[in-house]
Formats: sequence, structure tokens, C-alpha cells
Amino acid sequence: MKVPLASLWKALRLNALLVTGGVLLLAVISLAGLAGVFYPDDPFDMVGAPFRPPLSEGFLLGSDSLGRDIAAGVAHGARISLILGIVTALLSTLIGVLVGSIAGYYGGRLDTLLMRTTELFQTIPSFLFAIVVLAVLQPTIYTVIFAIVVVSWAPLARLVRGEVVSLRNREFVSGCVALGMSDLQIVARQILPNALPSIVVAASVAVASAILFESALSFLGLGDPNIMSWGLMIGMGRSVIRTAWWISAVPGVAILITVLAINLLGDGLNEALNPRSAANAPGR
Repeated sequence: MKVPLASLWKALRLNALLVTGGVLLLAVISLAGLAGVFYPDDPFDMVGAPFRPPLSEGFLLGSDSLGRDIAAGVAHGARISLILGIVTALLSTLIGVLVGSIAGYYGGRLDTLLMRTTELFQTIPSFLFAIVVLAVLQPTIYTVIFAIVVVSWAPLARLVRGEVVSLRNREFVSGCVALGMSDLQIVARQILPNALPSIVVAASVAVASAILFESALSFLGLGDPNIMSWGLMIGMGRSVIRTAWWISAVPGVAILITVLAINLLGDGLNEALNPRSAANAPGR
């Protein structure tokens, strides 16, 4: 059966954000995956003269103050940024789902205790809190992940709690209770799948936020100095930004493209998965 052109165009229009974000993110993932093929050497190696501008001989994107290849740093830094963003988002989402599910399903004093704890973390400025955590701990990739997770789980917990509260008194949940299903089964098999669209969108935003957090922390010298990341590259070029702008600008553009791709993907997922989205309204 042929699909009407009007329906096909509407489907493509509604998923334009999803497609655009997916293509951009796939390009970044491909760059990260092929970094070892294009640039097999250590990105910290000094391979030429310093301060070579982009498109110079042997330097597609220029070199930094120590003669390191900017293109190699961007390619290898893509791995760190993506891995850190995904791992951090998974951990913060896991904590947020756990806390929000317990608080929203059981309610009462347990809900009050968990939500007051969540609000405590939300009242502290996230970036300053992360700086304090890394100032106390030795900056490594693991402590950076820990610091970002600590300041990122609270909004997800409140989101999940709100979704669970809106679903726990529905008829299908009452039916599951009557059938003798355990609380864990009800939450895991009935409630959370219905809240999955909101959780997926929030998790995608958490990935982008984690990349920005790591970049900002590395820019301030609180990242892992032994691992090449986009934030570290921007930090290395901040003192010569007027004379060698490309050292900071190139990784900055990489961060911009990646975060834009993830946000577009999140918006597209919201339109595709959320039936209450205005984009899915009849006649749109």
C-alpha cells in the first residue's frame, strides 16, 4: 500500500529534529570511533612547530603552543567527551529513577525525606558544588564523573517522582495490586514504562549537560590533565586566544556541534514519544 505524500511529509517534518540531531551525533561518534585510525599516535605528542594556523602543511586544524596537532586532540577528545557524557547520564538517571520511584510510589514520610534531600542538592549551585568536590578530591576522570553525577541526579529524581505520582493511582495500577503483583513489579513493569518518554528525553539532556560540565571544569584546570578532552584543549588555549584563536575555537565548535546534536535529538524524541507534545496534536 502506498503511503500518501501528505502523510509522508508530515512524518518527516515531525521527525526533522530527530533526523538532524541523529546525523550530527552519528558524525561525532564516527569521529570518535575512527580517531585511532586517523591519528594513531598519542594526541599529547609534539609533532611539529607551535602556533601553526589551520590548513597549514601537516596541520588540518592547526597546532597548539607546544606543537601538538589540534585535529588529533579533537578526534581523541570526542571519545572522552562522549563516554563521560553517556556514563554520567546513565548513573545520574539511575539514581534519579531510583529515588523518584520510591518517593512517588510510597509517598508519606519517605517521600518527604527523599524530596527534602533532593531539594537540598538543588539549592546548592551545581557548578560551584562540582568545583568544591573536585577541589577536595584529586582531579581524575573518575572524580569528574562522580562530581557531575552528584550535581545532576536531583532534577531527574523530581521528574520521575512527578511521573510516578501521576500514574500510581491509575486503574491499571490498582488492577496490578489486586492481582497480587509486588511493588517492584508494579513500578518496574507498569509505571516506569509509561514514564519512559520523559525519562529518555531528560537523559539525553543530561548527556549534553555533562559534556558542558566537563568542559567548564577542565577549562578551570579541574579536569584530568592526563586525558585529552575538549575542555582541556580550550583551557590550554585561553592564554593565547588573541594570537592563536584556533586552539580554543576548534574544540569549542566541536562542543557546540555535539551539544546541539544531542539537544536536537532530545527534542525529536520528545515529539516522537510524548503523545502530549504539541507537535503531535491533531491538525498540526
